[in-house]
Amino acid sequence: MSVFLLLSFLIIYLLLHLLIWNNQKERLNLLLDAEVKQLQGPMYEELLQGQYQGPGNQAFTLSADQSFYVILNSEGNLLGSGEIQPGLKEQVLKLADSGTAGTTGKGLEIVELEQGPGPLHKGNDPKDSPQTAYLFGSRTFEHKGQPAGILYAGKDVTFQQQLFRWLLGVLAAIAAAFILLAAVFSRVMSRQAMVPVRRAYDRQKHFAADASHELRTPLSVLLSSIETLKLEDSINEQPFTRHVVDGMYSEVQRMTALTRDLLLLARSDAGLLEQDLRRFDLAPALARMLSGLSVLAEAKQILLELEAPAELPVKQDQEKLVQLMIILLENAIKFTPAGGSVILRAASIQKNGSPWLKLEVEDTGVGIPAEDLNRIFERFYRPDQSRSREAGGHGLGLAIAKELVDTLGGNIRAENCPGGGSIFRVELRG
Repeated sequence: MSVFLLLSFLIIYLLLHLLIWNNQKERLNLLLDAEVKQLQGPMYEELLQGQYQGPGNQAFTLSADQSFYVILNSEGNLLGSGEIQPGLKEQVLKLADSGTAGTTGKGLEIVELEQGPGPLHKGNDPKDSPQTAYLFGSRTFEHKGQPAGILYAGKDVTFQQQLFRWLLGVLAAIAAAFILLAAVFSRVMSRQAMVPVRRAYDRQKHFAADASHELRTPLSVLLSSIETLKLEDSINEQPFTRHVVDGMYSEVQRMTALTRDLLLLARSDAGLLEQDLRRFDLAPALARMLSGLSVLAEAKQILLELEAPAELPVKQDQEKLVQLMIILLENAIKFTPAGGSVILRAASIQKNGSPWLKLEVEDTGVGIPAEDLNRIFERFYRPDQSRSREAGGHGLGLAIAKELVDTLGGNIRAENCPGGGSIFRVELRG
């Protein structure tokens, strides 16, 4: 709407400018043509005889369409003139001598001339004399087929010039006021329009959080019941029944993990994830974490390595930080083939004069397709669907890692290693 308004004002201004100035130029051109026609007749002889030199005698009538005229012969001598106020003739002659007084064709231009006695009177400061705008034109005329002289004439267009300046200011002020009102109105209306959307989004977030929370209890009961069934001798004696129970147990575990992840994401969306900052030594916590994941790594013959100083004091939320690293390490182990390695690096760095914690998880897996690097932190996004199904998971692990990093006040990014594999880099305020 604002762009449309500005274009409308611009078109109106240009059309008015074109119509009014074309009308003024057309009237002056008609006047010049009529006067040149007279000069090319008997009037030229009368001018030479001085019949128009007396007081009150003028060759052409001065009016609203003609504020002054100056007639020069081919040698540049003055043959006749007329002016509505003293001083205009001298200024026109000065312009003619300097060669800036228009053209000898039908071109017209606007010149600024001083009101009053003019610049030839010594002692007058030009700054003290008001300027008047004149539409200025010239015509050459002939006598008996030979160039005889040139006619200069002009009309006062100060009102038109001031009118367009005033019109431009008014249109600019109206446009600015309208744009301001449109911006305020649009902001108010957009807020009103977003109210039902925001309410629906809030209901969705609360529903996801409530549903995930409510599912945890029955899933825990199912898991406990299946674990109890697995202890029964009759179940173990029947292979088919044992297979069914194991499948149920595996699926319930997957549902429990998915519910836990959805609950965490729902709490994050609702802004309920809070930090529990406290100072602790991260080095032994990382060592214990690797020890706990060693069984998972040994099952795939993957070597887990830790590169960190003996002591690494940090001020962070220990629970969320450990959860973040477990997600990244499990993801690295999951997508690293047998016989590979996963390296966890931790170090304290200085960034912008403040201590930061730098963490890296590097694996020797197949890496991440370049087109997926910017999307792997999206929820439920899995670059290789078939490989992800084989490895398990729902595409939420890295999304949760991103939420945890945002909560902890840092950044995370993924890169491919030149020799193969991938590396996840995390920087947190330490």
